[in-house]
Amino acid sequence: MIGKARKYCAPRSIAYPLQLLDIVVDAYASRSVRKQDSVPVTDEPAILLMTSGHLGDALILSYTFPLIRQQYPNARIDILAGSWCDPIWQDNPYIRRVIHLNHIGTSRRPLSKLQKWQDFWQTTKAAIKTLSDTVYDYSVDIRFSDSPMHFILPYLKVKRKIGYGTRGFGGLLDDEFFMPDEEVHNVDLILRLLKPMGVEARLETIEPYFVHPPESPEQLWAKLGFPVPAYKPILICPESGDPIRMLPVDYWCELSTQLLQESQNPLVFSGQKAFTAEVYERVRATNPTAVDRLISGVNKLSLQDMASLSEQSQAAFTLDSLPMHLCCLGCPTLSFQKNGMGIQFFPISSKRTLVIHNHELSRSLTLDRPGFESEYVTAFDESVLNRALVWFRAIREQSQVSAT
Repeated sequence: MIGKARKYCAPRSIAYPLQLLDIVVDAYASRSVRKQDSVPVTDEPAILLMTSGHLGDALILSYTFPLIRQQYPNARIDILAGSWCDPIWQDNPYIRRVIHLNHIGTSRRPLSKLQKWQDFWQTTKAAIKTLSDTVYDYSVDIRFSDSPMHFILPYLKVKRKIGYGTRGFGGLLDDEFFMPDEEVHNVDLILRLLKPMGVEARLETIEPYFVHPPESPEQLWAKLGFPVPAYKPILICPESGDPIRMLPVDYWCELSTQLLQESQNPLVFSGQKAFTAEVYERVRATNPTAVDRLISGVNKLSLQDMASLSEQSQAAFTLDSLPMHLCCLGCPTLSFQKNGMGIQFFPISSKRTLVIHNHELSRSLTLDRPGFESEYVTAFDESVLNRALVWFRAIREQSQVSAT
C-alpha cells in the first residue's frame, strides 16, 4: 500500500489512480491545510451541505435539515449541488441559499462532453466566488461514490470539513470516513457524517417530507385534462434513470390489466419518456372497454404535482427511482427494484410500502420502520405480479375499513 491506507469505493482500475492522486493531495494538505480537532462553538453555525448527486439524493439529504435545526435552531444552511436538483430545494424553509456546481461526473444534461466540461468549470468558478462571502463552521459532502466535491475545499473558508474519502481528496478533510463492510442504508451513511457536528439521529425515527404547495383535486386533474374521478387513482411510474433497472412494457401492461380487473380505480401513467407513453398506449389497446379509466400523465406533472397527486391516490407502483421516494410519502407504494442497490436505497416512507428486489446482499435485510416490508426474489415473473396484487388487495381492504 502506497501512502495512507484507504478503502476506496471503486474497482481496482479506478482505486489505483485514486491512491496515487491521494499521495499528492495528502502532501499538499500536510503543508497547506490546517486540521481542526475541536467542534466550532457557535449558536448560529454556517453549514455547507454538498452533493453532486441527483434528485433522489437531494430528497434524502433534505430529511436531515430538521435534525440540524433541532441541534442548532439558528443554523444557516447553504447547499452546493447540481442545478438539476433545484425542484427538490424549492421553497424549503430550512435553506438559506442554493449554489450550483454541475459536476462533470454526474451531469445528465443533454450536452456534449466538451459542453459538460465547460459547464463544470464555469459553475465551479462561480460557486467559489459566491461562497467566498461566508466562513463556514462545517462543510459536509455526502457523496461516497463517484464525484465528491472535496476538490473545491482549498478555495473555501471552512473550519471543519467532513466527508467520505472513498473517491479521493480525503486528505483535505478534517473528518474522513469510509464505507462500512456491511450493507447499510444511505441515510445511515449521511447520519455518520453529522455526528462530528453533534447531530445524533436514527434512521428508524427520521421523518421524511417534501415541501410542495397544496393542490386541490380539481387543480391536478385539470392539468391531466380530465374531470376529478369518482375513485382514487392508482399511479403507475414505470421509468428509471438506468435502463438495466427497467421492466418490460409487457410486464407493466399485465400488471395494469389486472389492476383494472381488480378495481374501479383509474390508472395514471406518470413519466417523462417515450417508454411510459408506450406502456399507456399498449394498456389502452389491450383494454378497450376501460379506456375512460386510463390517463396519461407523461410530461404533464411537476414533482410538486406528483407529490400532491400521491396524497390523493389509492396506491402507487414504481421502480427504484425518484417517484418511489415521492409516492411513498403520500400513498401506499410498491417498488420493483430490479438490479438496484438494495437496502442502500430502500425508500424512507410515511405510508405502507413494499419493496420487491433481487439484490442478493440485501436478501435478509429490511428497514425497521412502521408499515415497511421488503422481499427478495430471483426473477420478476408472474409470481411477483401475483404478490403485487395480493398487496394491493390488502391496501384496498384497509382503505375500506378506514373509511367506515
